[in-house]
Amino acid sequence: AIRATPFGYFHVFISGVAAARIFMLTATRDADTGGKISLDTKRVVLAEQNAPVGLRFGCCVGYLTYALLVLCATPWIKTHYYFFHNGGMMPVMALVLIGAAIGRDPITVWVFRSKPMLVLGRISYMQYLMQHVLQGWIKRTFGWEDNDTAKLLFVPALLLFSYVCQRWVEKPYTEYQRWRQEKGVKGCDDRNIERLESMSSKVSLKLRGQ
Repeated sequence: AIRATPFGYFHVFISGVAAARIFMLTATRDADTGGKISLDTKRVVLAEQNAPVGLRFGCCVGYLTYALLVLCATPWIKTHYYFFHNGGMMPVMALVLIGAAIGRDPITVWVFRSKPMLVLGRISYMQYLMQHVLQGWIKRTFGWEDNDTAKLLFVPALLLFSYVCQRWVEKPYTEYQRWRQEKGVKGCDDRNIERLESMSSKVSLKLRGQ
């Protein structure tokens, strides 16, 4: 019962805090003094050359470790499934995250910074939000269980749908909110409220048949 609650993932939260702390202490410096960051630090700069080699190449080390575990330790992983499933892989994932954040790892430079990966990164949140929406629509419209074509085309369709949503919904809205912040606009314009009330009244009248 605990495993399915926030208490069961408390160690994940602590690991995330620890990974961020390790990154800040090893790969950043005080922008004003050039020394290590402290409570008096106001600006921070990336100092990847100061990070340990194992962290600078964290992606390579992490993915290599993962591959070795999968290829050479599969029986052990099956025996200790819950250990690996509920946090045993966090050190490997932390290496990948820190290596990518530092930015010197070859996988980061040549793969993660490539145009396709940058696009996938931008639309990843939309993929997360829209995957069940799109799958539900396909299931209701075309069927799913016995429709191999729908299953085959689902991932390309999801990528395209996510790109469209990100490009013409999320991006304009984000830019609009950034503009409001820069201009110091707060709350909702009274004219917009009046328009919404007018539209609501018209809709109510139509629904009542008046």
